[in-house]
Amino acid sequence: MPISNKQRLEIAELLRLEAERLRILNLKALTHAGSGHPGGTLSLAEVMSVLFFGGVLRYDAQDPSWENRDRLILSEGHTAPILYSALTEAGVKGWSVEALMDLRKNPDVIAQGHTTRWLTPGIDCSTGALGMGGSKSLGMALAARYKGQDYHTFAIIGDGESEEGQIYEAASNAALVGADNLTWILNRNKAQQSAGIQDVSSIDHEKLFKSLGWKTVVINGESAEIEKNREYITALRAALLQAKQDAHHVGQPTVLILDTIKGKGVDFMEYHGQKPGEYKFHGVPPTEEQLAKALPEIEARLGSPDADQISSLLKEGPIAPATRHQVDDLNQQRMKERRLKLMEIRQSAQVSFPAYKPTDKPLGTRVGFGSALAYMAAQHPEVVATSPDLQDSVHMFDIEKVTRRHGKSNPLGAYFPEGISESNACGKCAGLGYEGLIPFIGTFDNFLLEAADELQHAAAFGSFYIAVGTHSGCGVGPDGKSQMGVAGPGVIDDFSGPNGDMFEMYEPADAQEAAEVTRLIVERTLRDGTPRHPIYLRCTRHNLPHLDRSKIQDYPKKLQEGSYVMGDTAGSAKPDLVIVASGATVSESLKASAELANQKIRVRVINVVSLNKIQKADSAFIRDGLPDETPLLTVHDAEAHALGHRVAEAINQARLIGKKPGMILKSLGANISPLSNHVGSGTSEENYRRNNLDAAGIVATVKQILKK
Repeated sequence: MPISNKQRLEIAELLRLEAERLRILNLKALTHAGSGHPGGTLSLAEVMSVLFFGGVLRYDAQDPSWENRDRLILSEGHTAPILYSALTEAGVKGWSVEALMDLRKNPDVIAQGHTTRWLTPGIDCSTGALGMGGSKSLGMALAARYKGQDYHTFAIIGDGESEEGQIYEAASNAALVGADNLTWILNRNKAQQSAGIQDVSSIDHEKLFKSLGWKTVVINGESAEIEKNREYITALRAALLQAKQDAHHVGQPTVLILDTIKGKGVDFMEYHGQKPGEYKFHGVPPTEEQLAKALPEIEARLGSPDADQISSLLKEGPIAPATRHQVDDLNQQRMKERRLKLMEIRQSAQVSFPAYKPTDKPLGTRVGFGSALAYMAAQHPEVVATSPDLQDSVHMFDIEKVTRRHGKSNPLGAYFPEGISESNACGKCAGLGYEGLIPFIGTFDNFLLEAADELQHAAAFGSFYIAVGTHSGCGVGPDGKSQMGVAGPGVIDDFSGPNGDMFEMYEPADAQEAAEVTRLIVERTLRDGTPRHPIYLRCTRHNLPHLDRSKIQDYPKKLQEGSYVMGDTAGSAKPDLVIVASGATVSESLKASAELANQKIRVRVINVVSLNKIQKADSAFIRDGLPDETPLLTVHDAEAHALGHRVAEAINQARLIGKKPGMILKSLGANISPLSNHVGSGTSEENYRRNNLDAAGIVATVKQILKK
C-alpha cells in the first residue's frame, strides 16, 4: 500500500491524528446508541488506525469479502464500535457515518452490538462470547497455510478475555503447529467489567506466551500525550509489519502485548486502579453531557490537521486495483500448485468406500463414518479433520494416514492435531469452515457438550463444520455414566431452531448408513457450497447389525429427507402401532417388530435419521410414515424427549394439513438420573435392558400400551 514520501516522514503523526478522529466517531456512536462499551473501544483507537491506514492490513474497501484480504478478528467483540469507526473512515462499501450512528438500533442495522459476520461488511468473524475469537482466528490462519494462500490473520484479544481457558487452548495449539501467519494483539488495558485484572487474575501474559512458544512483543501505549503516542504508534506499526514479514518461515505465531489504558484519551473515563465496582465505563456509554466534556479533550490533541494529508492517508489504506490483480494472480497460482500437491499425497492411498453386507460382523457406526471420511478425504482436499486426542476412538487415524498430520514442517497435512480441548477444536473448525474447507471434529458424544457454547454460537451465527459425537448413549456400557452421551441430541436440537435449519442433525442406524451420511454431507457441500449452519453426526461405539435396505426405494433421497419406513409387518393393512426409532434402537425395534408379528401385533418401524427434519410439513415422515389414528411409540438411546418432542411436532403439523395421525403413547429413552441405577458400568445389553431399549423391553412396552 503506497505511502508518499511526504506522508512517510509524518506517518506516525498522521496515524495519531486518525486515532483521535476514530475516538470521536466511536464516542458519538456510543452516545447516540445509549448503550455499549466506551472503555475498551477508546484503548484500541491507535490499533485500528495503524491496521487500516498504516500499510498493515490488506483489504479492498469496495469488496470487503475479497478472498485474498488479510483477516481481522475482534475477539473482544464488545469493542465493535471502534472497528466500525475504522471501516467507516476506510470507506468500506456499505459503511457511512449514518450507518455507524445506527449502532445497536435494531436487528436490521449493520452496526450490531457485537461483530456479526454475515450481516456486517468488513467483519470476518462473529464474536461476542469471550474466548472464541482466538480459536477461529487460528482456524482461518491454518486454512491459508493449508491452501497455499498468503493472507495474514490478526486477532484482537482482551486481557480480561484471556482468563478464558479457550484462549490458552488456542494459543497452545497455534504454537504447536507453527501458525506463523497468525498475529494476536493482546489489549492489556488492565480492567474488565467489574474489577481490575489484578483483582481477579494472576496471569503473567509475557511468561505464558513465551512458555508456549510464541514470539512475544510488549509495547507501551498507556499515554495519550502526543509525543509518547507517536512513539507507541511507531513501535506498534513496526511490530505488525514485522509479524507479516515473519509469516511462513519463522515457525511461530506472534503476540503483541499492548499496555494500554481503558478509556484512553478521556481523563474521566480512564481506568487507573479503581477498586472493584468503582470503574463505570466498561459497559456504560457516555451521556450527552459527558460527550460534551470528552470531545474538547480529544479535539485539543487533534488540533486542525491538514485535511488533504488525512484524506490521502485514508485513500491509501485499501489496496490499489493493480496491486490487487498481482495478489490475486499470485495466490491463484499458489493455490493451484498446492492443490496438485495435496492430490499427489492422496493418490497413493488405497482406500475404498465401505460396502457392508447384512451378513457381515456387526460394527459401531463410528467405523463406517471413519472409513467413509478417509475415502472422501482421499478424493477431495477440501475435507479436513481434527479430534481432541481421540482420533483412535473416533476412527480418525485413517484420515490422518491418508492426508498426513499438519505441523510446522508440513503445511500440507489435512489432519490438524489437537489437545484435550473441545472448545478450541470446534472454534478452530469454524475458522476452517469460514475459508471453504469441510472440517470434521470428532470426539465422544458426551464431550461435545464441553464445547456447548461453541456449538450454540455456530448455530446462531452460521458457522460450518461437522461435529461428530461417537460413543453415544447408554450403549457405551462398561465405561459408565460419565461417558454416556445421552443429552447431546436434545441440547443440539434446542440450538437448531424451529425447523432444524440452524443445526442439521444425523444419527445413522448402522455403519453403512454412517458412511452414506458422511458422503452425503461432503458431496452436497462440494456441489452446493458451504452451508450457513453446522452439522451434528451421532455415532456409536458399540456394535450394531448391518441392516438390509435392498427393498428401500430411492434410499439416497430418503436419507436426505431424514426418515423412511424400515419395516412394516402389516403389509398393505393398517398397523396396530408405529415405532419411531433413531440410531442404535432401530435394529432393536426391528427385532421387536418380528417378535410382535408372531404375537399377531402388526407394527411399522420408522428409521429417523435426522430428528429435526421430520416435523416439516413436506417431510417424508409426515407424508409416508403416519397412518391415520395409529398410536406411536418413540425409542431412542438418548433423553426420551429429544425424539419424542420432534415426533409430537410432526403430529401437530400433520393435523394442520388435514391428516389424522394418532398420538404418542410412550417415549422410551435412557434414564441417567442419579437417583436410579438405570445406567452405569456394565454391558451395552444390560444398560439397554434396564431402560427397555432392547427388543424384549420394546415388546413388553408395546403390549402394555396396547393392553394386549
